Amino acid sequence: MDPESHTSTIQHNRIKLWLASRHGDILPLTPPPDDDPRLRQASLKRKRAMSLPANVPASSSQRSDSPKRRRTDDMDDVQPEQSVSQLGSEAALALNRTITFSPPASRVSSGSKRPSSPTRETPIILRSALPPVWTESLNGLKEAPPEPVDRLGDWLAEGVDFGFIPQGLQHVIKNDPEVGHQTTKPGDFDRSDMRSAEEMSAVWEEAKKIFLNARDCKDGSRDENAWCDDVVRPLVHLAIELYGGDKWWFQNVQSQSVNPLYLSTIPAPILTDPTRRKPIDHKTDYVLSYSHRDSTISALYKRLDAASNSEIGPTLDAFTKRTALFSGIEVKPASGDHTEAELQMSIWIAASLRKKLELTQMAQIPLDPTTMVEPTLTIVGHEHSVYYAYPREDLVSRRSGVHVLGPDRDRFERLSTDSIRGIFRLIRLYGNLLRYGMNEGEDGYWGGFFRPVLNKLAGSPEEQDR
Repeated sequence: MDPESHTSTIQHNRIKLWLASRHGDILPLTPPPDDDPRLRQASLKRKRAMSLPANVPASSSQRSDSPKRRRTDDMDDVQPEQSVSQLGSEAALALNRTITFSPPASRVSSGSKRPSSPTRETPIILRSALPPVWTESLNGLKEAPPEPVDRLGDWLAEGVDFGFIPQGLQHVIKNDPEVGHQTTKPGDFDRSDMRSAEEMSAVWEEAKKIFLNARDCKDGSRDENAWCDDVVRPLVHLAIELYGGDKWWFQNVQSQSVNPLYLSTIPAPILTDPTRRKPIDHKTDYVLSYSHRDSTISALYKRLDAASNSEIGPTLDAFTKRTALFSGIEVKPASGDHTEAELQMSIWIAASLRKKLELTQMAQIPLDPTTMVEPTLTIVGHEHSVYYAYPREDLVSRRSGVHVLGPDRDRFERLSTDSIRGIFRLIRLYGNLLRYGMNEGEDGYWGGFFRPVLNKLAGSPEEQDR
């Protein structure tokens, strides 16, 4: 009998004897320990020799033991009443019905924290920030809004629901096949509008283009840039052309950072600085600025520069920080988040108002902060929403901050670019906003607040700027 057959017979007999001796045992069947070192060595040599190339001697196959791999001969020492996992352990875990294990997935995820949603948390964070910013609905307030807020709302709403379309366009709207069927009301048309046919035609072509672009943006699921370039910008430019003249500049500030001095901050401690705070910074899309192309405003900017008070805007941009700004507009596509737009708008307008408060203090002009109330807007797809923002003392826990109220859906029901009627309502709304920002009366925004402050900082009598 050859050695291999002899060894196999011995192993078979040992297994048979072991099975007979353990017949009544309830433990699972496990091979018996191999006590004969010669048998163990012969078995290992056979396995190693089989895995080697023919030209490599068996003696050259020895490798150093890996610390991460249990040696084969250790496993061979397992007794029938043992588990391989018990080897090398001084105290084995006794399993019973009271011991449970978490699924692997839950153990892995237990140490990871789900990222918080900025949309849900940011309003709360802004209220507790320094200084606080509180954005809330006009309805349900604990106290009525300040009188300047109501006055601004009424100013903006003038003519938005009646007489906002030139009478000369009534026939054109009904018969232009490019815009299809359009719903209008008799009260929509302004019979006192005496513009020429040529002027009417120019207005119509611009309004029609805005409507068609807005429809394409919605139907084509176009992104924010498309809504900005093809709908919002032409709409506001048309309003400036009709109501603002050369006194306004519609400025894109998407890429411009707000000066951290005017941003709200929240605690952000680190080991080396436990009192560290960080600003809450979100950019907005557009802002209206008092145009340097208007000769009177340009002269004011030059005097401010000569008086070393040229930085009158809240951004870090070299041009915009030297420009007087008004309002702000945040744009999202039709699929965008309205709450996110509202928050970005709130952060921007709060920074802008803080800068103006600083200018007022520098000019040492006593002023009721509520008279600084400004309109601001969010746009999500077709829908435009109006808000009112103003500095307020004792806003949160006796801390002064910026109060943002809106959207105003009672005065402005469904401001939308999804119809010709809606577009002309918006043109009138933006026209009213421009007139408010340039109101030169003693109670007006420009004549009663902003211009006197800037004139004082420019070191020149106000009469020079009239």
